Amino acid sequence: APADPAPPATAVAGEWAHYGAEFTLSDSLTAAQLLSTPEKYVDQNILVEGKIADVCQKAGCWMVITDDNTTMRVLMKDHGFAVDKGGTGATCRVEGTIVAREIAPEFVAHLESESTNVAAMPEKNAEGNVVYELNATGVSMLKAEG
Repeated sequence: APADPAPPATAVAGEWAHYGAEFTLSDSLTAAQLLSTPEKYVDQNILVEGKIADVCQKAGCWMVITDDNTTMRVLMKDHGFAVDKGGTGATCRVEGTIVAREIAPEFVAHLESESTNVAAMPEKNAEGNVVYELNATGVSMLKAEG
């Protein structure tokens, strides 16, 4: 089994902290653009900017981005890196690929156990049994001042 990655750096207010691979894209979508029509971006590599609604409290291996109305789960690709567990509320940029996934109740229960904001869980607000997720290769996080 691969060794656990080093714990992620703590994001500092007013400074961007970067996790995972460097970004390869420069043009970004807003979270609202992505979340309103995620099906348009399936299997595409995108860069999106939004706000963090929740972060995995166990290992920082997932987070939830929001446009204040809708949410989408971001999974760190192949568990290859983790993000600051205190990142909720921060602005973020995420590069990765959009995937459609069938909702599995056991997985939802597992996510809920690591969550601080169950209301923001995309799986609970999905229409039907498919959610769109962002398989992230890189994440930058800008914590709010104060």
